[in-house]
Amino acid sequence: MLKKGLLTTFLVLALMTAAGTAEASVGKKALTVDYNNVQINVNGSIITFSPDQEPFIFNGITFLPLRVVAEALNCNVDWQGDTSTVVINSKTSPEVINLRLQLTQKDQELQSLKQQVAQLQRELAAIEEESSDLGDLEDELLDDYDSIGDVDLDDLELDGDEDSVEVEVWVDLDEYEDEWADLSDDDIEDWLEELVEDIQDELSEDTEVYGEILNSVDDDTLVEFYKDGDDDLEIDYEDEDYRESGDADEAIDELEGQAYYVGDIEFTVSYASYSESSEKATVYLEAEDSDAADAWDDLNSSTIEDDVTDICEEVVDIFDDAGISLEEVRTYLYDYDDNRLDYFTYYVDDETLE
Repeated sequence: MLKKGLLTTFLVLALMTAAGTAEASVGKKALTVDYNNVQINVNGSIITFSPDQEPFIFNGITFLPLRVVAEALNCNVDWQGDTSTVVINSKTSPEVINLRLQLTQKDQELQSLKQQVAQLQRELAAIEEESSDLGDLEDELLDDYDSIGDVDLDDLELDGDEDSVEVEVWVDLDEYEDEWADLSDDDIEDWLEELVEDIQDELSEDTEVYGEILNSVDDDTLVEFYKDGDDDLEIDYEDEDYRESGDADEAIDELEGQAYYVGDIEFTVSYASYSESSEKATVYLEAEDSDAADAWDDLNSSTIEDDVTDICEEVVDIFDDAGISLEEVRTYLYDYDDNRLDYFTYYVDDETLE
């Protein structure tokens, strides 16, 4: 059966029984076609046609309505009448759009990861360079600081960077037990101050330096130290099992009864004390002569300051011999009748009297 008027809406879809090449032509032909209830399945779905769009077969070729099939394949169809051209463009499905967005996002993430990797590689190279520098500094320090007094170092290790350096110093107290016991706090402090100063000179004056001196036999911590930039070096001695701590009573016993002169006025230490928390010694001196108050008024300030400074320095020496480092010495001077003449504070590190 022939359905006239339908041929202008159909196009061949490459379902030919034999391949061939045809040239476009213009004109009209009367055709006899076969309708065999042709079904079209696109991606698992049957396309429904209106009666005037039903597919047919002509000369072994199946003809289908182009627009319906193209749209079923997710394409746009446009007819350009001036050139008699059918234009077919594929649509982008939401799934494809979403996949493209995901691909763009993944590409951005990949670029970000590449930048992070590059940054980490630069940081790693800088760390390796700093580690190399610290290794060179370790060797130099071991050459310059190979012993604390008579105690030879087992090893010295540095870890960190220009901002912060950890120092581990190892000594063998199986071999140097007696030599370590003979060290004073000042011996250890002086050695550490020079060591830390050299580290900061090499790296930066703002470098934070901290660490420990350890017994390599059992990993016991003997001394802890810390210095932040140009702050004072802080030291904590934890080696009481290996080295006797200072004896304040011994220093106080030696001081009490000692005679000192300020100008021509003789004073005797009547009382002395020591504060471990503030590392301060306090000394009371009483005049031996009844006219000390008048003699004191005749002294000039320079003489008083010089002689009191000498007294304070001797107090520092006495405590140092007893194994105790002082930060301050406070002196009170009284006349024969127990009236206070004056008092002074001597700052050991600065060697100043106020």
